[in-house]
Amino acid sequence: MKGSKAFPTAGFILVVCALLLLLACGGTPQNGPSALNITTSSPLPVGAEGDGYSQTINATGGLPPYTWTLDSGALPPGFTFSSGGVLSGTPPAGSAGSYSFTVRATDTQSPTKAYQTKTLSLTINPPLSFPSSSLANGVIAVSYSSAVVATGGINNNNCPPSGTSPCYTYSLASGSSPLPAGLTLNSDGTITGTPAGPIGTFPFTVQVTDQFPTTATANFSITIVGKIQGYYAFSFSGFNQQGQAFYMVGSFVADGSGNITSGVFDRNGNDSLSAMTNVAITPGSGGNGQCPASGPLNGTGSVYCVGRSSTNGTNLGTIVIASSVGTYSFSVAVSLLADSRMILADPNNPGSWGSGALKFQGLTLSGTSLASANFAFGMYGLDANGKRYGGAGYFLTDSNGNINSGSGMADLNDNGTVQSMAPLTGSVSAVSATTSRATASFTIGSTTLNYAMYVVPPPTGKLFPTIVAVQTDPISSGSPVTLASIAERAPAAGGGFTNLNLNATQGTATNGDVFELDAVSTAGGTPVPDVSLGEGNFDGKGNITGYTFDENNGGTLTTPAQNSFTGTYSVDSANALSGRVTVNLTGATYNPVWYLVTFNTGYVIGTDPNVTTGTFEPQSVSQPIQIVSLLGTFYGGTVDPVLTSVINNMGALVALPPPPPGTGTGTITETYDSSGTTGILMDQTFNGGFCLADSGAACPSPQLGQSTLGRVLILDSGGNPAYIMYFISSGAAGATSSTAKNVLINAAGTSPALSYFTH
Repeated sequence: MKGSKAFPTAGFILVVCALLLLLACGGTPQNGPSALNITTSSPLPVGAEGDGYSQTINATGGLPPYTWTLDSGALPPGFTFSSGGVLSGTPPAGSAGSYSFTVRATDTQSPTKAYQTKTLSLTINPPLSFPSSSLANGVIAVSYSSAVVATGGINNNNCPPSGTSPCYTYSLASGSSPLPAGLTLNSDGTITGTPAGPIGTFPFTVQVTDQFPTTATANFSITIVGKIQGYYAFSFSGFNQQGQAFYMVGSFVADGSGNITSGVFDRNGNDSLSAMTNVAITPGSGGNGQCPASGPLNGTGSVYCVGRSSTNGTNLGTIVIASSVGTYSFSVAVSLLADSRMILADPNNPGSWGSGALKFQGLTLSGTSLASANFAFGMYGLDANGKRYGGAGYFLTDSNGNINSGSGMADLNDNGTVQSMAPLTGSVSAVSATTSRATASFTIGSTTLNYAMYVVPPPTGKLFPTIVAVQTDPISSGSPVTLASIAERAPAAGGGFTNLNLNATQGTATNGDVFELDAVSTAGGTPVPDVSLGEGNFDGKGNITGYTFDENNGGTLTTPAQNSFTGTYSVDSANALSGRVTVNLTGATYNPVWYLVTFNTGYVIGTDPNVTTGTFEPQSVSQPIQIVSLLGTFYGGTVDPVLTSVINNMGALVALPPPPPGTGTGTITETYDSSGTTGILMDQTFNGGFCLADSGAACPSPQLGQSTLGRVLILDSGGNPAYIMYFISSGAAGATSSTAKNVLINAAGTSPALSYFTH
């Protein structure tokens, strides 16, 4: 009896084990070596519309062979799944997308078959193609990098930038025109090289091959331009052979091959050519854009060249502007990212000199209206007696360009005689669609001043245009003669400017504001240039927490250790649209007036006998400021020479780092032209060093590796201070692909001047 009870118990155990195996759905079968398992990973390799697809789904374990079926979900359109585990088909047009489905593998064991399921995903890409895109313009003799990019198709390998294997291979299609001379299409789609010219638009066809392999083609083109090509406005301040000041503003069109095809300018000064307005520029003929090793430029009329054979001189050149009232030959240092600088260096007029700015307006001239807008301005020049004159202010235009009563104001300084908050009315004209020229008439107090203006459309990423202007009133009228800079602006939210528009603190993310100031000192009896450069710090609440500067007054240099102030400021709340700022520097004899353009940016007019004028702008350099912020190649020169004694320079400057560990003196090499009382000197060189120095006129010991002020001493070959420089902005570790700007003054010499250098 006991033995008969043991048998049903053993049978029960066997039944339970069989049930457990069935519930395991792929557990170890009774007659197989291991559990059934689907080994193909998910997601599956990518497919593409129009490309045949085949992928075998694999399994291990159980008892082969296996039978495969679709367990649930839907296959992509055009696909089948065979009993042998092959997923295949050709995705039709419009089937791109992501698909998910479950497959079942069943083995052949007996009496009970094991099975396993797995959910798989598959992406079908659009067909291989090139999305619509354009390639960047190339500039002759400037390193170029761009890329063509395909999408879709079969790209199962890793793709740049995150991967390591290219998805596609690129080449010029059979029968395609070549790329512009100097450029190469690489197999990864990048186009690199240095354009050799000529200018023009060059079409070509690119073929891409994916991993199927499938091919696709598309047409592209690259436009090659010259370093000077398109529409330009310019502003110039100079002196003639009799030492009389004159000012010019104008615009021209450059063809990229060395010819100025059209243009116009306005000129005024305290000489026999005063109030010459709307003078046509003589078109060039025969220029090729290449700078000769020596001698005059090729061609006649208005021509130019860029690219000298001298060291660092590839962006240095010459612009000749010919007209019925004279020919002017300028040396120019061309920046492709910011304003270029030029000096008058004319061998046919060796007693005339000066400096100015060349402003790129674009390859085409876009229309700009000056109506219904808010402007701030600054100006400087001479009164009817040849004494220094300056001013700053603001005005609002209505929809017709009129400046109505209560819509404008100016502060003026005529040789120390100050006129504060003078009402300004007047009007501005429409802007010429071909020359960017407009006119304006301003009545300030009881004096009417007339101007010719040239509008510079805002560059990419900027909102508002800027304007260069020259007064067109004849000297005989008793009016001053001035050169002006005008900036359209947008007040802060709420409709006006407040104390919050000045909020910049040294050593923080906001940094300080750099002030760049010119004046003429007559304290010694003989007029001498008085130039200042420094930094102001503001708390946004009306307090000036620091205001320090370097000043060279006719050869007498004082530094931040001697020129250090605190004080208060107040943005006009009664007329919030004016952006007028009153200043009270503790201990200062004369306090300036500022007119804001935007946050931490504006124009300066002094109330002092020296008639200080200038601008300020934020210092946008990461803190603490490293010496590497100065590294790279810069192009620039002097700006706004206040007296005929100023030596005008323009050139290319290369700054190299100090030896490790990164502190100490770096090296500076400059190739430059100069004109002034020493004559015209071409392709000169300056070799020296530089160091960070937050105060004083000597490199500190030990020398700084970083700074909160961004003040740099530039030393001559003998180790003596030659210039003092302040950082305005910088690229990453001196990278020349982004705008960087530095401003400097002479640390030595009796005739100092401001200079700007940019990438």
